[in-house]
Amino acid sequence: MTLNAIIFDLGGTLIDYANEFSSWPELETPGLTAAYAHLSQNGLALPDLERWRRVYFAHLPQRWEGATRGERNLRLVDVLKESLAQVGVTAVPADQLAQAAGAYENAICQTSCPLPGGKKLLAQLNADGLKIGLLSNTMFTGAAHMADLRRFGLDGYFDAMLFSADADKWKPQPEPYLHVAAELGVEPETAVFVGDSPAHDIVGARRAGMRAVHFRSHQRAGAAAVDGVRPDAVIYRLDELASVLQDIRFLIQS
Repeated sequence: MTLNAIIFDLGGTLIDYANEFSSWPELETPGLTAAYAHLSQNGLALPDLERWRRVYFAHLPQRWEGATRGERNLRLVDVLKESLAQVGVTAVPADQLAQAAGAYENAICQTSCPLPGGKKLLAQLNADGLKIGLLSNTMFTGAAHMADLRRFGLDGYFDAMLFSADADKWKPQPEPYLHVAAELGVEPETAVFVGDSPAHDIVGARRAGMRAVHFRSHQRAGAAAVDGVRPDAVIYRLDELASVLQDIRFLIQS
């Protein structure tokens, strides 16, 4: 066997959405504030923002973890609707809810930035003849992330992409990895996954039969091994990937 494809995570791997934030509520609050402003400006009677915020961030982690366990899909519009219902707001027109979700996405995405070296790396992998995939756990629409990829000049390199909320397939379940491999036309054993989350990216890739590289792009990345599953390599910068791929090529061929 030979190395045929590299599949990347998005957030924390190619694009940084967290910036200086150290907690999930801190990161997501600007989005929720933007959604609140949109709904308020369109005449919806809402409780105070802090009350909704408390309910929202009590509800969101449960829904996210359920999605990653393969129990139920998670879309931003759904979690907004569900948390609003918990504070007594039930009559939200679908178009207003979708627009509020868009305002939320924009507030988060506009502060994002590309990780150094990503565009150069993708261009090199493309020149080397490798298939390139993208697999992202996200409650946002794929369209929101595609806009980010275009903004940073990263959109022209991928042969297959999957955004979890659009497809109802979530890491670390093996299905999304196998889906992307099939779209790329490669066997999972000939693909390498690169991501920043040991629990989702690395564990999921190994479950699907892929090799895995842990990109420790930030201190939030956590331990390299989860449930006894270790990556094939660890990198701290994207420009380190080319060298570790040489070793992984040997493992795949042996």
